[in-house]
Amino acid sequence: MTKREKQFVLTGMFLGLIVAAALYGIGHRLHGHSASELNVVAAKLAEQSEADPPSDVAESGGGQTETVSAVQLTEQEQQQVGVQTDEIQRRNRRRTFSAVAQVEQPETELASISARVGGRIDKLFVDFTGQPVRRGQEIALIYSPEIFSTAEEYKLALENRKRLGSAAEPQATSNAEDLVEASRRRLELWGLTAQQIEGIASSSMPQIDLPIYSPASGIVTERKVTEGQYVSAGESLYTLSDLSTVWVKAELYQPDVASVRVGHAAEITWDAPNGRIHGRIAFIDPMVNPQTRTISVRIQVPNPQMRLRPGMFVQVSFAMPQGNETLAVPRSAVVDTGTRKIVYLAKQNGTFEGREVHVGPPSDGYYPVLAGLEERDRVVTQGNFLIDSQTRIIGGMAGLFGGSKQFESGQETRAVAIQFRFRADPATPKGGTNTTVHVSVLDASGKPLPDAKVKLVLVMPAMPAMNMPETRSPADLTWNGSDYAGTVRVPASGSWNVEVEARRNGQLLGVYRSRLIAQ
Repeated sequence: MTKREKQFVLTGMFLGLIVAAALYGIGHRLHGHSASELNVVAAKLAEQSEADPPSDVAESGGGQTETVSAVQLTEQEQQQVGVQTDEIQRRNRRRTFSAVAQVEQPETELASISARVGGRIDKLFVDFTGQPVRRGQEIALIYSPEIFSTAEEYKLALENRKRLGSAAEPQATSNAEDLVEASRRRLELWGLTAQQIEGIASSSMPQIDLPIYSPASGIVTERKVTEGQYVSAGESLYTLSDLSTVWVKAELYQPDVASVRVGHAAEITWDAPNGRIHGRIAFIDPMVNPQTRTISVRIQVPNPQMRLRPGMFVQVSFAMPQGNETLAVPRSAVVDTGTRKIVYLAKQNGTFEGREVHVGPPSDGYYPVLAGLEERDRVVTQGNFLIDSQTRIIGGMAGLFGGSKQFESGQETRAVAIQFRFRADPATPKGGTNTTVHVSVLDASGKPLPDAKVKLVLVMPAMPAMNMPETRSPADLTWNGSDYAGTVRVPASGSWNVEVEARRNGQLLGVYRSRLIAQ
């Protein structure tokens, strides 16, 4: 062993002795405490925990919950955040949900045109699919040897009856009459009308081609013959579908099916001018689709002017009443953290108090309140997400207002002291629709600034876990004499970040952020 290695070994042994001595001393001191002293300490800790429970734990019983956070804002800060409030009331709630549906031709309105006798199709007057046909319209000419021979027999029977006259014996007259009736009956059974039969009797020319008339009105959905083709008796020539009424089949998931009944109203919408119509549920499929795990619901609606065509995709909305009046809070007022739901109550002197609430399933833009709120409480419906984020990050709103510097194009410019006000019409738009937005840009004295360029963007953050990129929907707002207004597309339902930017002469005046909830 070298001298250096010996030094390492001695040093390690020395440090080990020091650590062992320290541990022994600590253990001896702990052992020196009596059991009675430890019991006294534990009792004091228990009394203290009972006297001062944690503030973030909800009380058990009575439906009451503790305040989770609070913040006080000046009137100017409230305007910058765009705070809007609403009073909690009792409401007759409705559960509204939508489903994708497809237009189909009604099975009860299908008609088939067939040949009553065998023969050759000499002429087609309806020769392509999709052609409209009305009831009684002549659609084809068929040559049938059976019709030709029977028509000749009918004419001979008529001549024979006429030749016998009234001077013949009663038996001969009766036989001649029976022959006429038998020939006429055969023509009627083959589908000839009274007018066609009279035409055979009055014409000196033989009846070669027999007209075929449509027994119903509709659209030709299938043509099965061509000119010159020989057909048999009973063979189908055309299939017609009457589209004056159509079926709209919606696919509902199992939890939604329990809410609907035959006769319930439904609203059908599609992308077209005035693309809206109302109907009622006529049938609910008793079987579940094993592939999609959905159940088909059929709505039969009138179809004037062929606005709905088979194969079209439409949106169907159902609104179901949810019973008696219940205490309800707007959906936009509830901040869902994933583990609990919080609303911010508007108190006096600009104080906003965060409170945990317990709510039921949402319907018609509202949550039923189970615990945490009382009637006439005033809650924040717009700007609550900013209030919540700031109370979590810094415990107040100081980070949003004043004292900040902005950099653009390498130059430092101090932000102008301006105020923003934002509102949407409707306040809770539907996903997939356009909504009108209004932004007020005010100077430090509260006067509107009419010469700014205002841009607004709706932003849905990216969700990598769901493989969804960030979604942005921009809009340029124009001055209308009182504020800046414009139309922006809300691509889907959910919570959208609102970003507003105001500039004047190329200089950034300010940036405003809010939240928009789409149904």
